[in-house]
Amino acid sequence: MIYSYPDYYKKFRCIADKCPDTCCSDWQIVIDDESLEKYRNYAGEYRQTLHRNIQWEEGVFGHNRKGKCAFLRDDGLCDMYKHMGKDSLCTTCREYPRHTEEFENIREISLSLSCPEVARILMQKTEPVTFVCEEDDEEEVFEDYDYFLFSNLEDIREEILKITQNREESLKARIRKVLQIGASAQRHYEEGDLIDWDECEDTDKVCVKDEYELFRKHMRFLSEELELLYQDWDDVLVESEVLLFDQGESGFTENKKRFLSWWGNSSLPSLEIVLEQIVVYFISIYLLGAVYDGNILGKIDSAVGHVTVIFLLLLARWIKCSEKLEMADLIELVYRYSREIEHSDENLDRVEELDWFIRI
Repeated sequence: MIYSYPDYYKKFRCIADKCPDTCCSDWQIVIDDESLEKYRNYAGEYRQTLHRNIQWEEGVFGHNRKGKCAFLRDDGLCDMYKHMGKDSLCTTCREYPRHTEEFENIREISLSLSCPEVARILMQKTEPVTFVCEEDDEEEVFEDYDYFLFSNLEDIREEILKITQNREESLKARIRKVLQIGASAQRHYEEGDLIDWDECEDTDKVCVKDEYELFRKHMRFLSEELELLYQDWDDVLVESEVLLFDQGESGFTENKKRFLSWWGNSSLPSLEIVLEQIVVYFISIYLLGAVYDGNILGKIDSAVGHVTVIFLLLLARWIKCSEKLEMADLIELVYRYSREIEHSDENLDRVEELDWFIRI
């Protein structure tokens, strides 16, 4: 069994009550069967409080009137943890923000950007992300597993990450190559000759005739095509669209120009590096999942689409803040966007079906 994880994985430590947006708020935390049975049989002094704050039929923790987990104390710490110890935590509470993708004899472990501390670590990282591999003697066999497809997907991902992290080229040029590979790989897969995935054609190139309309389309995807998880996120989207597009194309173009100039002279990490890290994050986690559904293009296009939208949200926040932006704004927008996308199976499926980019 091979285990891989990004090089910043072991830097993560939960900051508990110091977290600016606790994962114990608003979410419906599903309790795994083993923990649910343990809670049901718990006979300690804390039993009454424990049982009162679990919704047994749904198998989830209850919420208080503020919409937070019933076990979250006012000081930001977990009351169950205090009374029952760390072994009392269910799988979700124990493992988040760690996430594992499972393939035959491979486990790819990542940290979710939906966690503010993970977003902080990645957004402040300036060197290219690398991946650490370890292995043990365990073996397994998945039924009906297409190892040939998986092997080709590994090659495609390796090439895409290599291109994305080639800082000798502009990010726009790198992205265009990545999108072309996505279309080529999907075309060869459907023709039954994926081994030639890197034989690209002009028809695989993305055609952007109107960048302004492309940006507007991507913002509409967020408000019209996706499930809304947090009501206040809708306020962010509505406000952002007004700030970005109410002045028309000329106003948008001028704001974008000033924004790029401002960022280049700010103390924030390079914008190209920030966006590169986000592309690498989404590609590294989701592309190999095409071994189960064959949707190579959807996974690559959506990864780039996420970066486009995050760029627009940053631009809108910069306009709102009188042409200023702090690291806290960058971190907040990244982790909140991730929550809306990655905490919804419906949204994860939908973003891979959307027509993000048009080919020639």
